Amino acid sequence: MKSLAFTLIGGLIFISLPQADAAIIAKPMVQLAQVDSAATGILVANDQIAVFGNREKNGFLQFISGTTVELSCGVESFVSAGATDSDGNFYLVGAAANPIVGTLPPITGVLNPDNVVPDPVSSNKSDANTLCFWKIDRNGQVLDTQTYNLSGPVIPSALIVNQGVVWVAGYQYANPGVKSFILNLGSEPIFLGKSSTIIYSLIKESDNSLVAIGQSGEKLLDKNLRGKIDGFLARYSKGKLVLVQRSSDLNANRAWRTSTNSLLLGGYSNQSAVITKFAANFQPIWTDRYPSIGSALTAANSKGQFGAFVSNGVFKALPSWKRKNSILLLTFDKKGGISAANYIAGNRVDGLVASNNLGPLVLAGGFVYRT
Repeated sequence: MKSLAFTLIGGLIFISLPQADAAIIAKPMVQLAQVDSAATGILVANDQIAVFGNREKNGFLQFISGTTVELSCGVESFVSAGATDSDGNFYLVGAAANPIVGTLPPITGVLNPDNVVPDPVSSNKSDANTLCFWKIDRNGQVLDTQTYNLSGPVIPSALIVNQGVVWVAGYQYANPGVKSFILNLGSEPIFLGKSSTIIYSLIKESDNSLVAIGQSGEKLLDKNLRGKIDGFLARYSKGKLVLVQRSSDLNANRAWRTSTNSLLLGGYSNQSAVITKFAANFQPIWTDRYPSIGSALTAANSKGQFGAFVSNGVFKALPSWKRKNSILLLTFDKKGGISAANYIAGNRVDGLVASNNLGPLVLAGGFVYRT
């Protein structure tokens, strides 16, 4: 089990590393379904599983039952984040280029003796500054499609639906660099940072506050940069930024990529995947680090909390684990102890989600796995 020992020295909180649990043996995950190899995210609503991703010029949502919904918006569009609601609906958000429609001048001379005017053509060279939103029911029927023009090229990275209200977060090219935005569909965006801030995940709290999670290389509120790039948590209350917590690793490239509603965050620091549980006041409760070639992802259901990453070596919290270049799924108890471990042969984890009935589901390399 993991012991939680806190020492306060000079105003800094030091968190003990997890105690090894030799009784936990990693078991292989079971392949549930093969899906489109271009899938980059996974969603589950009322035990209906779907994956989403992108083709050359449009996005898609594929239900593992077989139905695929093509998602187009503009000349070229993409899907980059998704969410579900309690009614079993699926929501996707992405962006598209504003179409530039016109006609080519007629070709004169012997090559075009009839002086035919070509059909209208569309250019795909404009920036992707149109936000695209889709709502799809569990049968694959598109219920709603909306577009919003923004002031610059954007990549939406987070989407939440709460009591019928849709919130989108992402980042926008700022020339130079990138800044992040949060918006309620149809409202003006709130911006975070000026040139070096990316929001990857968004949480709606019970008091209607919003918590943004991501990475930043610039000062946010009253918090200065500590490493090369810091992971951060930022709370907005009534549209105002009121609290920021940054990672404390000096000279590190750090980011938080995912979060559960209870603030179990997954991310990375240099060559380690990192999972940290935070309290409501943004103070860390416990943390784990694992040798990895990428970021950790996190998910939770009513029965537990989970983290997945590509393992690149042994670590003290799971002494029985010896594999490299495998996807490792860890199940944590309420105190942060590792209660179960599962693995998949592979070197890239594309998505992690959890439902109460199906448990944790991992998307990797065109396949969905379960424990």
